[in-house]
Amino acid sequence: MLLFLFAFLLLAACQSVINPIKTEELRAINKSGIQLIDVRTPEEFAEYHIEGAKNIDVFSEDFEEQIQQLDKNEPVYVYCRSGKRSNDAAQKMQKMGFKQIYDLQGGILEWEKMMQE
Repeated sequence: MLLFLFAFLLLAACQSVINPIKTEELRAINKSGIQLIDVRTPEEFAEYHIEGAKNIDVFSEDFEEQIQQLDKNEPVYVYCRSGKRSNDAAQKMQKMGFKQIYDLQGGILEWEKMMQE
């Protein structure tokens, strides 16, 4: 029984985790060199995006192919308009083996609001 519990805890520790991140926390991070992914459409991205972000539309046919080009062992920060699509993207990325995924709470809407303050 103890061996089973140890194996379960070890397996759980190896799983990736989706972490919510607040706009203030993301703002405090030096965005040069981080994997910051905007999962909205290219049109939305062109309209406004966080500096340093790469656009990979979660609903594009080649989303998984494009995401596979990222480093799974480094933190990845994802955002969308309000949080639903980035959560969908984070779930897919978790299944693909990404270790640290940070999902921006409130998405670009909260980011814009913070930037206007």
